[in-house]
Parts: sequence; structure tokens; C-alpha cells
Amino acid sequence: MGSFLVTWPQRVLIIGAFLLFHVAQLNAQATSREEEIRQQRTDKRARLWPERTSGIVAQFDKYTERGLLEGAQSGKGNNGFQFLLGGMRSGNGTSFGVGYRRSDLWGERLGFRTTARGTFYEAYMFDADFNFPRLSTRGVDLRIYAKYENSPQMDYYGPGQDSDKENRTSYRLEDFGLDVKGRFRVWKGLWLGGTGGVYAPNTGPGQRSGFPSTEETFTDRQTPGLDAQPDFLRAGFTVQYDYRDLPTGPREGGNYYVHFTRYWDQDLGQHTFNYWDAAVEQYFPYWNKTHVVAVRLALMATQAEKGQTIPFYLEPTLGGNEHLRGFARYRFHDQSALLLAVEHRWHLFAGGHAAVFAEVGKVAPKTTQLNLARARYTGGIGFRFTLRDAVFMRIDNAVSDEGYRFMWTFSNVW
Repeated sequence: MGSFLVTWPQRVLIIGAFLLFHVAQLNAQATSREEEIRQQRTDKRARLWPERTSGIVAQFDKYTERGLLEGAQSGKGNNGFQFLLGGMRSGNGTSFGVGYRRSDLWGERLGFRTTARGTFYEAYMFDADFNFPRLSTRGVDLRIYAKYENSPQMDYYGPGQDSDKENRTSYRLEDFGLDVKGRFRVWKGLWLGGTGGVYAPNTGPGQRSGFPSTEETFTDRQTPGLDAQPDFLRAGFTVQYDYRDLPTGPREGGNYYVHFTRYWDQDLGQHTFNYWDAAVEQYFPYWNKTHVVAVRLALMATQAEKGQTIPFYLEPTLGGNEHLRGFARYRFHDQSALLLAVEHRWHLFAGGHAAVFAEVGKVAPKTTQLNLARARYTGGIGFRFTLRDAVFMRIDNAVSDEGYRFMWTFSNVW
């Protein structure tokens, strides 16, 4: 939901309390076979008989059937109207809204979902998703997705790893996308897929109180695509191997993927480029899966031919609630980005676990310049809350050389 400043004594107390709690939890783990069996039975009971959990958790579980929380809902739930939290671009306030879902159209051959969401900062979004449930039984996932989103408080600090946090500005990003996405299972967790569609962006003066609009501080060369925005055609492919045990809250396994998208400038002839997004995620469980070490290495890179530039609002970024959490949202912009994150997660109770994490990241104009020289570091501790094995809410506390951030979000970190 944003960040706020605290004094250094308060930071020490907060981090010290969390670390002491973590040590106490580790010391409290019994290594005997009897204790492992007891923990296994307790965890199994929480999974098989949810009515034995607390009344509050049971009530939340009931509401997620109506789509209350995106993380737990995961595209499933009852037909009819839904209540939603989250799901919009970060940095424009907590989003909430309503949706309508049907999965039984055309003899259960067609599924449909549409939502309308907004924030108190005048950001809003409308989207519609069509899918074909019967194809999923044949290992095929095909959908048509359309989205319009208006975000009046997008942050920009300038290009590069050495941008100054004092140069914070804001701009409006308004865009519409319509894409056909499909993939099929080749073998077990191996998926191949493709996508194609149109993308129409528009930028304008930002509306974040107390900060200048981006065009007042940065030149056209520093913000390509700010003064004029073309419509794009885009198409790409994806290769993914996913053998996680629980994709919405994994405890073991791995997830490896490469996504490629090419954008064709249809109006100005200045912004045709390629976008690569790749990651390796691995989960190492121990103590009967009550503890997990999660590792993620991610690369985002763009490529443009001579005479072409990448619009700054489509560049890779680091900073925010998912990447380099100790830094502000969209803190670092450039044409490529590298991130390494490690989390140690441990079970607290049915429906909740804690985590300590460390991250290192860097942005650069070229992928060959992505190394640890002048990289940025951050770390912290947090809590995750789950329903039906899905993380639906997350609280993180992170520190970096630019201060302390508190995050409260309705989504998992990866």
C-alpha cells in the first residue's frame, strides 16, 4: 500500500524483533520422528477439514468462493458476481471492485469473466477474459483477454542504475490491450505457447501530489515515447517447464520459463523492439516441508535495431512490492534488468507462514553490463497468509540504503 519513514531506532527494534522471532521458531522445531508425525497430522487436518480452522479463516474462505481475493481465487469460484481486491498496477492505491463470472456457457465450452476496479486515487481498470474449459482436459489453454487501465500516478526517477531518488516524478499511463493467448502441454510440466494482439498506450501529465510531472524534469531523450505514443502490434512465444507442487504457494519443485514478445510500431516507425522475460525458480523444502528455501533468478531485456528506441514505460524496472522490495516502486528503469532473490519461508500455523529474504538487482542499457558492480541490495522479513494453499495476502518489511519500506499487498511475491 506504499511506504512510510520510521526512525533508525524503530527500524532496529522492528528488524530485531522479527529476527528474534525467527530464531525462536527455529529453536522450537523438534527433530524427533514423533514431532514430525505430529506436525504432519496437524497440517493434514488443516487441509482436509477446513471447518476446524478459526471462524475468521472460514469466513474468508467462504468469501473467496465469490472471488474476494485475486491470489486465492486464481480464476476459480462460483458463477455470478464477485468482490475483488488487488489486480491493478502498483503505486496508484489499493484497488477494489466487482466482477462477474460464468463457466457454463455454450454447454460448458466457454468461460467468461469481466471486472471493473478502481482506487481512491482515480485509477481504474476494466477487463474481460474468455476461455475454453473443455480444451484444458486435452492439455490446451486458450484464452482471449482484453484490458483497459488508467493509472495517473506512475513514478519515474530517470534512467539507469544511478538515478537519483530526489528526481521522483509522476506521469499518467493509459493503455488498452487485446490479445489471444494459447499454450499446450507437451510433456508433464513442459508447456509451449504463443500470443498475438494489439496494444495502444497513451501517456500524460502525472497527478501525484507534491511531485512534478515527468515531462517537466526529463528530456525527450531520457523518456522516449513520452511526447508521442504509437499503437503496436505484438506477438510472441513462451516456453515453460513447471513442476511446482502448488503453483499458488509452492513448497518444492521448480519453475523455469522464457517469454518473448516483439512490438511493431504502427504509427511512428520509431519504437519497434523485442522484449525477453526469463526466470529460474527453485524451491528446497526440509523438516517435512514446514520450511522452504526459495531461490529466483530473473532476467528482463529489450532489443531494438539501429534507429529504434524502447518507450520508457515499457522498459524493465526494479523496485516495489515484488522486485528489490527495499526500494520504491519503479525505482530503477533501463533497457535490461537482472534480479537474484532468496527467501527462507517457515510454517507458523494453518493459513500462515513467515519469510526472511535478501535480494540483489541491477539495471543497465545492455545485458552484457548486468553484473554485481554497483548492484543494489535489500533484505527484510514478512508474513504470508494462505487459503486453499494459495497466498492471498502478504505483509513485508524491507530495508535498503534508501530506507525502510512496509508493504501490504493482496498477491504472492512470485
